[in-house]
Amino acid sequence: MKVLLSRDATDLEVTVEPEDAGYRATLHGRAHRIDGVVGESMRVRIDARPVEARVSRQGDSLAVELNGVVHRFRVRDPRAPKLARRRSPEDATRGELHAPMPGLVVQVLTHEGEDVEAGHPVVVIEAMKMQNALVAPLTGRVRSIPVAPGTAVETGQLLLAITPEES
Repeated sequence: MKVLLSRDATDLEVTVEPEDAGYRATLHGRAHRIDGVVGESMRVRIDARPVEARVSRQGDSLAVELNGVVHRFRVRDPRAPKLARRRSPEDATRGELHAPMPGLVVQVLTHEGEDVEAGHPVVVIEAMKMQNALVAPLTGRVRSIPVAPGTAVETGQLLLAITPEES
């Protein structure tokens, strides 16, 4: 899987592929071997060197805490630049929730017609063996859910639409 990480004005293309019991990550044209537990709290060996880090993700933002320093990135799918541009603050005001990354829908935590609160988890996507709970962009009633558990999604794909609560 190719991922584009953006930080300030710098883009970093990373390719991560399963290899044996671990992963091979290619960065700047150089391959690195990753072994260990990958997830929110990571204890891995990168090229046989031990590394401990904490990773958190919210939407298309990724924060990696390494040696007491937090590195923040914006995650984009290089295969779908048009879809990545389509995500915008206007999507949230329209009540649309789009996939921030390619992955697999693991859970849908709501159903059509249900009232949801802004910030509450509504869909869980798995990407790179990490599960990411995506939250409702606003308070309102779920009008459509065009995905189901087991659906493979691409960056920018519509996951859920909410009719905003009337003031």
